[in-house]
Amino acid sequence: MEPSILLLCKYGSFTVVLTMTRDFRFDDLVQSICKKWQDLVLQRFQLLYDVSDHHNCHLDNDNDFANMFALAGAYGVSCVDVGVEVLSSSSVESRELERTFDVGESSIVHGVEEDPLEKFCPHHETVRLSSGWAKLISHVGQEFRGGVDDFRSCLAKFAIEVGFVYTFLKNDKTRVTAVCSKKGESGCEWFIHATLNRANGFFHIREFVKEHICVGVFASSKNPQMSSKLVAQEIREEVRSKKLYAPIQAVKFFEKYYGSKISCNHAWLGVEKAGLFPVAFGVVDSEDDENWLWFLRKLSGILSPRPITFITDRHSGLLKGISEVFPNGHHAYCLQHLKNNLRDKLTGRLSNGFREQVISLFSDCAYAPTLLDFEEAIQELYTVGGAKAKNFVESLPRENWANAYFQGKRYGEMCSNAAESFNKWILEARHLPILSAIDKIRIQLMTQICDRRQKSTKMNGIVCPEMDARLVEAFSKGKVWTVAQSSEEVFEVFSLPTVVVDLQNQRCTCSRWQINSFPCMHAITAIQKFGKQVTNYLDPFYFVDAYRFSYELSINPIPTLGAPNVPKEFRIILPPKTRRPRGRPKIQRIQSRGEKVRQMRCSRCKKLGKHNRKTCKEAVD
Repeated sequence: MEPSILLLCKYGSFTVVLTMTRDFRFDDLVQSICKKWQDLVLQRFQLLYDVSDHHNCHLDNDNDFANMFALAGAYGVSCVDVGVEVLSSSSVESRELERTFDVGESSIVHGVEEDPLEKFCPHHETVRLSSGWAKLISHVGQEFRGGVDDFRSCLAKFAIEVGFVYTFLKNDKTRVTAVCSKKGESGCEWFIHATLNRANGFFHIREFVKEHICVGVFASSKNPQMSSKLVAQEIREEVRSKKLYAPIQAVKFFEKYYGSKISCNHAWLGVEKAGLFPVAFGVVDSEDDENWLWFLRKLSGILSPRPITFITDRHSGLLKGISEVFPNGHHAYCLQHLKNNLRDKLTGRLSNGFREQVISLFSDCAYAPTLLDFEEAIQELYTVGGAKAKNFVESLPRENWANAYFQGKRYGEMCSNAAESFNKWILEARHLPILSAIDKIRIQLMTQICDRRQKSTKMNGIVCPEMDARLVEAFSKGKVWTVAQSSEEVFEVFSLPTVVVDLQNQRCTCSRWQINSFPCMHAITAIQKFGKQVTNYLDPFYFVDAYRFSYELSINPIPTLGAPNVPKEFRIILPPKTRRPRGRPKIQRIQSRGEKVRQMRCSRCKKLGKHNRKTCKEAVD
């Protein structure tokens, strides 16, 4: 396996742990740092590293990056401190002066002639997070250790940054061939061909024609290669580091830091693809209490006998059915739906800014980890939000929405957005006849399970990679704390404020371990400093073996060859003959309990409703 080192990147009082191998480039490091600290994107900064007695070594390019690896290897160091320092304008000028040489009356910086007029109209140099994508595809023989998915992802990023669109001639698991989409129009000869090395599973570029002769090759803000899957890859850390990541935030994030425009649909799918494992689905004639009860009873027959946590929109069928079919289960209300409900309650002449302030305070109450934090947050909500906010909150059982009172395990999940994601995922299938819809969904699930099974074969550790990275980052943050032992399993961590960790009961007084069902940084610090095995305190679902077990079984193909001949008129089951009501059929999601459609005031009849002046049917004088 390629040797790797841990880079402890320090910016101000914050530290981020990054794992790098020799295959990485200097641009990869810069992109990773800018992802963690987005304010650096608009700044000029320098990187300095320390290895043994070599201090404040500059890290400016690929050669410096290789030298850092060489020094680390020579001294047997597996962890390197990297400092991130924002440069002042004078520092920028002095550093550029070091690299500037005179040529007659002009000067050249980094080999590029400077325009003397630029100093009269200075601009901040914005470094896009996608700036390194243009180097992802470089030469014949280049290898992609992640196989075909790795190659496809790099190819898409390369095309987005360079500014062109390609078309696949071949695209399967063993070979990929692509040409410029303008080949027929302008005769552009850009071409790439890569194949699988069956010995190790790597993908290699076999043929590559780099040059474009088509007109207008430049990075466009819109590119069809920017798929929802790629969006999901880029915002995964953003999604998990924030309380809630709305699709519109993803749209703005890509436009600001990547210079790319993505649709809200792509953003929605990208946000939700950060985790989704469908367990069961059903086809019913309507979403009512009886059908929910039927579905939950069927669901109970396939789940193992253990407490289950449900996150729902408070539909009456779910409120009744879950308590009846899963008496030992835990029912959490979706925070996003509750915020929408509260927003509907805040009627009258209230500014949007005030409404959003109240919504934010309510969200703080939901996330508050301890009873003390909850009481402080809810008192502030009552003070600001008044009677309307108080009446709404007191109508909700606290154990169903507030972290401080919830008795089950939510694993950090606060919303039921995964259900909306699944609806979007099967949007095309939903408009097909029933049997065709079920078969299309079956094929989607069959492919997804197969892809993830193959992904699991490349996991070499004990704990899933993302969880392992969380462990390393938590230990890095807590290594400066001191820990005192009270008993075999109880510790006091002096972290300001001081907390108590009970390893046996998997509890910490900060409550994060109980809420997320994953050891908090206090617990990890205590475990590491007293030589205990951290894997003994993890839920089994975080292990690679559990991930592999989840996708161990396949969904079998259903061939039509050899099937009994069915008369043509019976091959498609048509819906019952009914009289279609007037208007366009509904395709949007069903409103949750307490959720109202925002009303507008018609400028013609002056009444509140769902119509405007153009569609108004009221009789007026």
